[in-house]
Amino acid sequence: MIELNLIDAVTQSATIPSMPVTPAAVSTSKKNKRPLMIAAAAAVVIVLLFGILKVAGVPHALEGVLPAPLVAALGIEDPSRTGPAMESRSAGQTTTAGGTIASRRAEEQAAAVRRAQLSSPERVVQAVQPSIFPTEKRGDYASKLPMQKVFYQKAMAAQVFTFVNAVTPEGISFADLMYAAPNYYFIRGVAETPVIQRSYLERLKMGSTEFKTPELPENAPATAVTVYGVLNSKPESTNGAAPFVKDAEVAKEIEALRGLDANNRLQLSGLKHPKVEDFGVYKSYTYNVTTRADFQTVLGFVDALSKSQVRVGVEKIKMTAAGKKGISTTMTLVIYTSN
Repeated sequence: MIELNLIDAVTQSATIPSMPVTPAAVSTSKKNKRPLMIAAAAAVVIVLLFGILKVAGVPHALEGVLPAPLVAALGIEDPSRTGPAMESRSAGQTTTAGGTIASRRAEEQAAAVRRAQLSSPERVVQAVQPSIFPTEKRGDYASKLPMQKVFYQKAMAAQVFTFVNAVTPEGISFADLMYAAPNYYFIRGVAETPVIQRSYLERLKMGSTEFKTPELPENAPATAVTVYGVLNSKPESTNGAAPFVKDAEVAKEIEALRGLDANNRLQLSGLKHPKVEDFGVYKSYTYNVTTRADFQTVLGFVDALSKSQVRVGVEKIKMTAAGKKGISTTMTLVIYTSN
């Protein structure tokens, strides 16, 4: 059987023609296929490139470089050949805000010329509008405007003296009584008895937001009174809209102030030589005046001033016992002026 199989195999191999394969034939076949592969790869690259151009548009570096027929055939937009500038040769380039760039530039140049022709104050008025500033709440005394402080001082000076007069009983003798803006007071004196002293201190404390009685020296009498306080009160209205006093009207305002002393009992001295400070926008005229009037006369004058439209502020009042000469009172008054 094995021999028969061998004979059959030899017979079959003899009937099938054989063709020798040479290395030259293989090399020629590979050379024929290489250009086709390169062409296919190039075609793929070109298709991808056109696909990218179709989606993303023509890159900035290639704008105006690609042939117009090719761009049109592929349906690709070339910004250098389209847009507002190409749609109308006579129309200027437009902006997103509307109008042409040339017209906008012309308007800006015209505005610059107008600004240059304006004076500095006019430019400030046009550039700064009150509406851009938030409304400031002027609740505390330190932040008030000058004329608001004037009417606040007038009101509080009257309230402090009225309060002290109301709570002071018989049997209290003053050595010093002082008011300082906006609502501070200082009292130094002596009571006839310890009971009057304690009662008086309690009354003062009830009407004060801050109340201090410093330690007394060893040689002070047991009924001595020394108090620093802040009155627990505020003016109902400060009439802050009142205008400044004109420089030319200062003398007239002083005459109105003197007119509040109807009985001419104050005899104020020191109203002729004020200390003037210039703050640029406004000025302050400060007067240190003195009088020998008694407490009730000073109280009446301060109360009349608070109820009047006289634009004179009261920064400080200090009353000091002058022995047999009565009471010496010094007032620091202020007038705010503008041109």
